[in-house]
Amino acid sequence: MQYELNRNNVTDPSLSEMVEVAIKILSKNPKGFFLLVEGGRIDHGHHEGKAKQALHEAVEMDQAIGLAGTMTSLDDTLTVVTADHSHVFTFGGYTPRGNSIFGLAPMLSDTDKKPFTSILYGNGPGYKVVGGERENVSMVDYAHNNYQAQSAVPLRHETHGGEDVAVFAKGPMAHLLHGVHEQNYIPHVMAYAACIGANRDHCASASSSGSPSPGPLVLLLALLPLGILF
Repeated sequence: MQYELNRNNVTDPSLSEMVEVAIKILSKNPKGFFLLVEGGRIDHGHHEGKAKQALHEAVEMDQAIGLAGTMTSLDDTLTVVTADHSHVFTFGGYTPRGNSIFGLAPMLSDTDKKPFTSILYGNGPGYKVVGGERENVSMVDYAHNNYQAQSAVPLRHETHGGEDVAVFAKGPMAHLLHGVHEQNYIPHVMAYAACIGANRDHCASASSSGSPSPGPLVLLLALLPLGILF
């Protein structure tokens, strides 16, 4: 798929459009469904050091999640939004409110006396030395869609990060996702909420007590490789 910024709106579907079609088709199943949506091009953008591409992909992913919410019900739909890793992507420099995220920090480096962008990478293809010194970003188009943000270590492809990533949830059993968990805990929660697998005692007890037993539960897992935690 093309990056969202490069997409042909006539011939190439957006992530939101694909999610809409998928939910319309899968919703026909009276037993419910499980849908996995991955904003995979967020990951690609970061590996290429192209922060602008990656962040616009994150915006499109956010829109797809919002659309899925309007097409499903909180009563029977557990929506989980999480990531499988982070990236060595950062932004800082004490930028003021209203400053473009793709712009420059409001001060020069106190070491080499050159400007720097608010977005930087720990490693990746954006490492550049000109005349034995760090490249002066004011001499390049750092607002370009494919601009590769400066990195501290030269690599052909930027790497993943190692910090914890966020997990968000809404719908049935969403309260089970809070605080800090191991990754393998998440699918157990989804199986428990859907009354599938070995642990189904809570489903039977709900039915025997006169309460309605859980019906077909729709599961939507939006897998979002984050560079930053929203």
